[in-house]
Amino acid sequence: MNFLNRLSKYLIGVMVGIGISWVMFSERGCMDWLPANRISKEIAMAGIFADSRGQCVLKCGDLTASDLADLARLGEVNFKKSGTRENPRRYFIEGNGLVKSATYLITDTASVVTNIVLKDVKNCLCP
Repeated sequence: MNFLNRLSKYLIGVMVGIGISWVMFSERGCMDWLPANRISKEIAMAGIFADSRGQCVLKCGDLTASDLADLARLGEVNFKKSGTRENPRRYFIEGNGLVKSATYLITDTASVVTNIVLKDVKNCLCP
């Protein structure tokens, strides 16, 4: 058996193995283990609450806590601006929705939103 014959049989076996793996595991989500996805899940599971300044900004922009949940779910975590080793942990999340960015503090009982930046800047008199 020459080299090209062996190589072709090997490559056929690899392709069949890849095809079977694709069929068996295609419905599984493989991206849940990434840090940003784990943080988004942790924020959502803990419950999202805004502090007094955050409540004022939400009221000024006619938004609700569900908009903050959408940002946590769909936004991107900026690890350079986050404090992952602080206590409580602080995560800065940016997005393209109505809320441009927000800072989430993950405590033992809840996720507290401390700094909210809206996409459409309005003149809010929030402290």
